[in-house]
Amino acid sequence: MTPWTEPRIEWHRGTDSLRHYQYLVNGAELLTRWEPAPFEISPTDCFRLGDAFWIWQPGVGGIQFNAAEPAVNAFPSDSVDSAWFEHLIERSWMPAVYQAWGRQVLHASAVAEKGSGRVVAFTGPSGAGKSTMAYGLGQRPGWTHVADDTLAFSVDAGTIGLHPLKNDARLRPATAAYHGRSDAPLQPIAWPDDALSLSKLFVIAGDDAVAADAVIEPLTAPESYPLLLQQAHSFTLQIPAFNQQLMRDYLALTASVPVFRLTYRRSFDRMDAILDTVVKSAGR
Repeated sequence: MTPWTEPRIEWHRGTDSLRHYQYLVNGAELLTRWEPAPFEISPTDCFRLGDAFWIWQPGVGGIQFNAAEPAVNAFPSDSVDSAWFEHLIERSWMPAVYQAWGRQVLHASAVAEKGSGRVVAFTGPSGAGKSTMAYGLGQRPGWTHVADDTLAFSVDAGTIGLHPLKNDARLRPATAAYHGRSDAPLQPIAWPDDALSLSKLFVIAGDDAVAADAVIEPLTAPESYPLLLQQAHSFTLQIPAFNQQLMRDYLALTASVPVFRLTYRRSFDRMDAILDTVVKSAGR
């Protein structure tokens, strides 16, 4: 496994985005189309042209990269805000691009225990409560928030390594209101200096019918593997080598890290009790 390094980004500003998109449509292979994220206004197309891969939004711009090295060429349209375009790359596109370099990003939010460096992560589909759970636990003494929606990892000789990604705490309106952050700006998440290790993964789901505030059940590797694959950021499923690496890495993840199903009652009134259950399960 190639050591993890942050990708180098080279900027090429003032691009005629529509003209370049038509060039890709006419001459490149369309691999997949991503539907717009909540802060996007149009879908994103992914292409292959020779050894290069392209991610492009017409009228917005795009990026170009290859599988040989962690480097990206960025081409923002001259009509878009540069800060917004950088945010688009970091939050929407880069988590999927890492797959091309044999590194994985799980759709998960996470906290680390101060002192021990043990990381507890929450994964599940959009709206499951990952950010709510991680942000709430990260506000408690002894814990720090380390990832929101994107948890990067690599596998080296069966060992799971965690890596920082640029992200911020993005809370849904109800969660932001509960924490008194409705009018607050986005909070960048700082990666701690301590060595971190992933100690537990929770696949979470809200269920108003659950009898207790939270129910935690261990999952076997065969049970957890397909659940985690569903939450893997992936550039495309059209490149067999990428997919094989992804599947091997997630097999290593399920073999190395205990995975649990966390079913909880959706109620901010019970959030402290829910987090108490999580902390107890985490061994604190």
